[in-house]
Amino acid sequence: MQGRISSFGLWFVLLFFLNMLDILTTVPAYEANPVTLYIWEQIGYLSAAWLKGGLVLLFGLLFTVAQKVVNPEEWSFAKRVFVGILKVLVAFYLLVVVINLLAYTV
Repeated sequence: MQGRISSFGLWFVLLFFLNMLDILTTVPAYEANPVTLYIWEQIGYLSAAWLKGGLVLLFGLLFTVAQKVVNPEEWSFAKRVFVGILKVLVAFYLLVVVINLLAYTV
């Protein structure tokens, strides 16, 4: 890598930033996701926020472990899969953050 951030690293940092932004901009009164409401009821909002952040970090750890265990000839495919998943998650969280910000203006 030699001083350059990898494409995975860039997407991962963006996902983590958007995840934190989602937590900070969530308006509980406008939450429509029944799964989220159930989780908040069971473990609380703060614990759910820690869980969300932890899951993103776990994904990064999974990538690091996969990088060590996957054969070098299979790594290019595995990396494309990980980066593809990250791109989908970034797009999702971008949409969620935009909706949260719009909920603030209502």
